[in-house]
Amino acid sequence: APAPAKVKRVAIVLATGSYQREAPTTVLRLVEKLLQRGVDVNVWAFEEAVTLTNKDQIDHAEPGSLQKVLGEKHPNIGRFIDQLIRAGLHGAKLDWVSCILCVQERGVEKHQMGGSIVGSLGDLWKFVKAADRVIAIPTYR
Repeated sequence: APAPAKVKRVAIVLATGSYQREAPTTVLRLVEKLLQRGVDVNVWAFEEAVTLTNKDQIDHAEPGSLQKVLGEKHPNIGRFIDQLIRAGLHGAKLDWVSCILCVQERGVEKHQMGGSIVGSLGDLWKFVKAADRVIAIPTYR
């Protein structure tokens, strides 16, 4: 049997926001590993996931009782996304596009971090069409 084709591009469709579930953090760990392996990653964020790239997120301390377990600061997921967009690990790149209707509905259109793009469903179509693999992370209800 022939060897499986190498995956060169992955599209991730993400709907879950940062303070709802652990899914965004897990997705970012996956993105980091894919980039380290030279795989280009395109993320289409919609629904609550558009708040992940809000540049105005603030760091805050964890409750005192949890600091020994979690550390002093609550992780700022936007900072992690920004680092991944800028990293260019092993020549791979991350493109992050947030749905224009979703950012407008949530009032974060003017608060998107540099490197994040506000786009349309046309961008989602391009991501899916160009991808070797597509991963969809839904909103959990």
